[in-house]
Amino acid sequence: MSANNGDRLVVFDTGALIQLHTQERFNALSRQVYNQANQIGMCYLVMPEIAGATGAMLRDKRISKQQRSQIQKFVMSNLQHWLMLPVSKRVCDLAFELCQKHPLKGADAVHLAAVKTLLPFRPQLTFFTLDKTLYQAAKREKVPVVMVPELERGR
Repeated sequence: MSANNGDRLVVFDTGALIQLHTQERFNALSRQVYNQANQIGMCYLVMPEIAGATGAMLRDKRISKQQRSQIQKFVMSNLQHWLMLPVSKRVCDLAFELCQKHPLKGADAVHLAAVKTLLPFRPQLTFFTLDKTLYQAAKREKVPVVMVPELERGR
């Protein structure tokens, strides 16, 4: 994300949000995007996804119980400060259509659909995902994304 994007709303998907608290591949980029954003947004779907994703990371020994607790506490305590995108019938219908057009998982399609639904009202928003398939689908749907060089190169 370039320095002039700091006034934009940046909508994080769950994976990008988790990267703020890990020592994994995209930690530095996630922190940079988070710190430069004027406003953070995410889909309400992040609440159950954060529990599921951190549970999987704990089982895979990628994070400790303490790290899982810290990530979940961070998310739950900041919900009131972030713009939360609803998961409405309209969003679910659009997510269904997106799954027909792109090889998306259902939850990823919900994130993208929520962003697409908000985009006409907040044209300066930028979507931040670290999932290659979701990143490519967002670009094909003409949703502005935070550029991730590794995903641009097809890795």
